[in-house]
Amino acid sequence: MSDEPNTVTDGGTAESSGTSADRAAGSLRELLLQRREVGVLFGFLVLFGLIAVTRPDIFFNWDDMSGITSRLLRQIAPYVIIGIGMTYLIIGGEFDLSVGSMYAVGGITFAMFLTDYRLTVPVALLAVLLIGVVVGLTNGVIVTKAGVPSLITTIGMLSILRGLAYYLTPAGSRQTPDLGLIDVFGGSVTVFGLEIAHQVFWAVGLTVVFALLLRKTRFGYHVYATGDDEEAAEMTGIDTDRVKILNFVLTATLAAFAGVVAISYFGSMFGSAGSGFELLIIAAVVIGGTNLFGGEGSLLGMFVGSLVIGVIPVLLVLNGLSVEIQEFLTGVVIILAVLLDIFIRR
Repeated sequence: MSDEPNTVTDGGTAESSGTSADRAAGSLRELLLQRREVGVLFGFLVLFGLIAVTRPDIFFNWDDMSGITSRLLRQIAPYVIIGIGMTYLIIGGEFDLSVGSMYAVGGITFAMFLTDYRLTVPVALLAVLLIGVVVGLTNGVIVTKAGVPSLITTIGMLSILRGLAYYLTPAGSRQTPDLGLIDVFGGSVTVFGLEIAHQVFWAVGLTVVFALLLRKTRFGYHVYATGDDEEAAEMTGIDTDRVKILNFVLTATLAAFAGVVAISYFGSMFGSAGSGFELLIIAAVVIGGTNLFGGEGSLLGMFVGSLVIGVIPVLLVLNGLSVEIQEFLTGVVIILAVLLDIFIRR
């Protein structure tokens, strides 16, 4: 048997190893690009696992951890619901900074319709969703037809809606009446000692439905095409203005609905509710793998990105860090995640 295959020079070995290393690095990068959700999920598990390292007394106590997990899932539910629309928007090349204010207006007007106008729960919900449609339509038309950048348009809408939220809460907050049907949105169930709010089921269900629409329908294809290359999309006959307007409508309507499920659970809402939501939601979308410049992204990634955004303050609070440090470290994680996203895509 010949020994020739085994007689390689040091230079050849080094070259072979280098080639193998390059291939391995390329494969890893390709995996991260194709299945970004896997890497994000791993990051979440690492952060969640740090609770076991830093606070084993809490992590290995089921009563404590079930409560923490329940709060985490409940906390991210509005991020996920609003993040569905934001993912569509960013994939399509736009974004909306008014969603936090729309969330507040949605919850406050829902309570107002029930208490002041004595509307039934279904009619009040329909009225709130209609407000979301009007707001989204306004944003979309201003951006696409008037040519005003979405940054300017939605910052203006943010201020309008926040002012409206404060105006509609002269006593500081609004409360929902004691109606059984509200539990459809704000109730909860307990499974093996773990309380799961109904809004979590709404978040998961809506994510599944809109993920299928994004991946399996012509409209979903149009969303990706619009964000990837708007001019090329128009040349193929896609009405990109229509796509963007529908994305703005979807985002505002889901933000209003998120406000409904939140006030249904807590029973009240302040005019300041949802402040800062827009940045956290955009961060969750980007951490989940959606390209800030459009054309790429998934709702599964957004869901896992929301878990990452939600678990960071939980970890910091359990370790007794101040609010200022929490804000600082959350910001650091967001910036690092965006930088990582840019690095991977190069």
